[in-house]
Amino acid sequence: MDVLLSKVAGIDVHMDKLAVTMIIGDFDKEIKVEQFECLTFTEDLRRCAKQLLDNGIKHVAMESTGIYWKPIYNVFHAIGIIVTLGNATHMKNVPGRKTDMKDSEWIARLHRNGLIRPSYIPEEEFCELRQLTRHRSALVSDIGRIKNRVQKILEDGNIKLGVVLSDVFGVSGYAVVRAIADGVTDAEKLSQLVTTNIKRKEDIKAALTNCLKERHCFLISELVLQYMYLSELLNRVNGRIDKKMQGYSKEIEKLTEVPGISKTTAENIIAEATTKMEVFADDRKFAAWAGVASGNNETGGKKKRAKTRKGNPALKKILIQAATGAVKKKNSYYRAKYNTLTFRLGSKNKAKVAIANRLARAVYHIIKHPSIRYKDLGEVRVDTVEQQIKRSITKLKNLGVKVDYYQHKKFVDAKRDVLVTL
Repeated sequence: MDVLLSKVAGIDVHMDKLAVTMIIGDFDKEIKVEQFECLTFTEDLRRCAKQLLDNGIKHVAMESTGIYWKPIYNVFHAIGIIVTLGNATHMKNVPGRKTDMKDSEWIARLHRNGLIRPSYIPEEEFCELRQLTRHRSALVSDIGRIKNRVQKILEDGNIKLGVVLSDVFGVSGYAVVRAIADGVTDAEKLSQLVTTNIKRKEDIKAALTNCLKERHCFLISELVLQYMYLSELLNRVNGRIDKKMQGYSKEIEKLTEVPGISKTTAENIIAEATTKMEVFADDRKFAAWAGVASGNNETGGKKKRAKTRKGNPALKKILIQAATGAVKKKNSYYRAKYNTLTFRLGSKNKAKVAIANRLARAVYHIIKHPSIRYKDLGEVRVDTVEQQIKRSITKLKNLGVKVDYYQHKKFVDAKRDVLVTL
């Protein structure tokens, strides 16, 4: 096997310590192996980096273990050491021989022979954007949990506000919640705060007739304070993200033209995927990296279905959420393709992942090529009358209904003037 690097180091990463193996030796000479351990405090990492440089080692490889690799990368990268971050699944040693030092030696030997595929580490700017957008998502989740807890307490006090209002934390709903937090429990007074147009006005008072106790008002007041505090934090984070995203306004504008992608979703996509599309060979590789492409499972010349790979979990979640919105747009390509895939695959979840794959590939081209903009192909392209008839006939046959094939063929010929083969 060809040796590509004469001086390398492999690191087995843990929370509190590192196992380091240095391999030094020219290609045609006997190699020298040295091993040592060090702690993960910043000063210890700097001493470790100095020891590596003193031995002439500038190439280091390690596994992407949780977030524990980041402090090491921060210190080593600043000093000038070239860090190769590898997927732990691709670097496993032989079972039954696992120790920390043997793992680090195995990593070093793999790196010496160029057998570790480096993971993509974005630039500092995008690392900051990732942290900000992920923090925003966490805040949104926290606010959602607060809303659910308020709803449970209202139900416990016989308040059926969710029955008459679509959003309990809308203008009218939030006014009622604030009033309850202030100790107001009279249904007549509470119903006057509802200004939303409702068909049956009498339902408002019925929904607000309650059995609230002092404890309910106290708990709701506490939750309202949490809601206000988290909402303020969310606004501050949104303001910081807006400042950081000013240089990507054109990309965000083009991405929001795609069904299912809002301004927030576009910002999340840029933070996770970055705008450096040249690091990916093509759109399919990008979709695989995002975790919305199926793996390969071929044996004996036969290709079998394979699960999607892990990829980037955050980006995968974003794309599937966008796909969920895209399939709801009427007369769109994604909606028609989703219906076709749901019928063929027999699973809505699998169909959504397939739509997320197409969204990922569209995002790749939109970001990479400044002149490309999204253009919806329309539902006729994938959901023609003939295909609708095929699906309907299949459903009827599965239900035991006999279908006259020639009548349907004649109908399609008259409408479309085409030959249909069912």
